[in-house]
Amino acid sequence: MASEDGSAYQFSLILDSDPVSDQALEDVKGPIRDAAHQNAPDGTEAYVGGTPSVFADLQKAMARDYSVVFPVAALIIMLILALLLRSLVAPWYLMAAVGLGFGATLGATVIVFQHIQGEPGLIFMLPIYIYLFVTALGTDYNILMIARLREEAREGREPRAAAAEAIKHAGPTIAAAGVILAGTFASLMLGGNTLIVSMGFALSFGIFVAAFVMSMFFTPALTALIGHAAWWPGHGDEKRDDEPEQELVSTS
Repeated sequence: MASEDGSAYQFSLILDSDPVSDQALEDVKGPIRDAAHQNAPDGTEAYVGGTPSVFADLQKAMARDYSVVFPVAALIIMLILALLLRSLVAPWYLMAAVGLGFGATLGATVIVFQHIQGEPGLIFMLPIYIYLFVTALGTDYNILMIARLREEAREGREPRAAAAEAIKHAGPTIAAAGVILAGTFASLMLGGNTLIVSMGFALSFGIFVAAFVMSMFFTPALTALIGHAAWWPGHGDEKRDDEPEQELVSTS
């Protein structure tokens, strides 16, 4: 099909595989684009469009983002945690907790959809969605827990006692937030689209792990084991001296 001025032509091809399948992506990225570019007349340029081509370009862009977004986001979050907690130790294992939650979520999603349901794979955009949501929410839950833990330590409690009190007081809040948010994302699993269903499972599972495993057990347990060194060099867990009572002086 030619344009009105004859300067452009469109040719339609039908693939023998699913347009959103891995095979279609490989065909478009390889032989189809190569053939189109090699056989374009001199002085012209050939472009390959359609759904597989769009996904191929997105996949290339996402692969680049994985190498940039993941480390940059982690460094920024660690810097914020270091400034907030006045510690160079705690941010490392807090981010480790988030990373473990991400890995567990991605692994569970692969097991459920690829090994149990027999799907050929997960869509390439899913890992970055998991990373952004699980990292953001997991960090929030960790901050809630460790902030309460620091307050308990400032009251003069030993690390283990402070961790127990922190779980007792901050745990219900984190648990309620985790259940509500995980349940909200789990509702996406009612959709018929594979991407929506896998995203609903991954996000709800990741939030559940971040709230109930990492924030309520991993973070306080590791902080209790590390003890006072977890707050180096700021030592924000030091007991605060009670402010002296001010003597009232009569002016009459």
